[in-house]
Amino acid sequence: MDSETPVGSISRAQKVLAALTAAPLGASLTEIMAVTEFTKTTTHRVLASLQDVHYVAQDPDTRKYHLGSALAKIARTANLSELAALSRRSMRRLAEASKDTIFLSAPEGAVSICVCRELGAFPIRTLTIDTGDRVPLGVGATAQALYAMMPKSKRLAASQANASWMADFNFTPELAEERCADFHERGYALNPSTVIPGMSAVGLPIVTESGRLVAAVGIGAINDRMKLDRIESELLPVLREEAGLLADKFTILEKEGLL
Repeated sequence: MDSETPVGSISRAQKVLAALTAAPLGASLTEIMAVTEFTKTTTHRVLASLQDVHYVAQDPDTRKYHLGSALAKIARTANLSELAALSRRSMRRLAEASKDTIFLSAPEGAVSICVCRELGAFPIRTLTIDTGDRVPLGVGATAQALYAMMPKSKRLAASQANASWMADFNFTPELAEERCADFHERGYALNPSTVIPGMSAVGLPIVTESGRLVAAVGIGAINDRMKLDRIESELLPVLREEAGLLADKFTILEKEGLL
C-alpha cells in the first residue's frame, strides 16, 4: 500500500505514539527516529501533525516530545467506557431486582464520575446524575463510598479543594467527614436526601483483591422507597452480591494487566 495513503499516515502516527509511550520521560527527535526507523523529514512531519491535534507536546526547554493532553482525555474516556461495559450486566440485575435507579461511579482525582446509569421499572425515577456527570468526592452515595475508602490525607485534600463546589450541593468538607464516619459504622454509604430533597441513595465501593479502589455502585429512589428496613433487608443484600461479583471480575482483569 502507498505510504502516502491515509492508512499509511495512521500507521506512521501509531509508531511515533508507541515510541513515546515507551518513553514516559520524553524522547528526542533522534530517539524517535531510531525507534521508528523513519527519516528526519517524515518524523518531523508526523510529530507536527500530532502536535496540531494535541496528541503530542514538546517541552520547550529539553525539546523532548511527550504524549499530549488530548490522548490522556481519550484514554480516560476509553477506561470509563470499558468499566461501564464490564459492569452492565450487574447494573441490569440490580435494576431488575430493586426496580430503582442504579449508579456506577469511578474516582478521578478529587472528582467522582458517573460511569453509567441503569433505570428500574418503578415509574418515579431518581435521575440526580447521568452518565458522564461529575460531582465532588463525598457528595452523593457512590461518591461517599469512594471518599470513605481513601486515605484520610487524600480525603481532606479533596474536600478542601472542592469546598466551594460542595456548597452547590448543600455539602461541606465537615459533612463529608461525618458521612465517612457513618459509612464505616454502617458498612455502606447513605445519602439521606441531602443533595436532592425527596431522593435518597445507598452505595458500596468496589475494591480489588490488591486494594485498588475501582468504582462504587449505588441504588437511588424516592424517600418513600428508601426506608431503613427496605435498605437493609432488600437492597443491601443484592447490592453487596453484585459489588462482590464486580470486585472479583476486576481482580481477575487486574491480575492479567487488563484493568
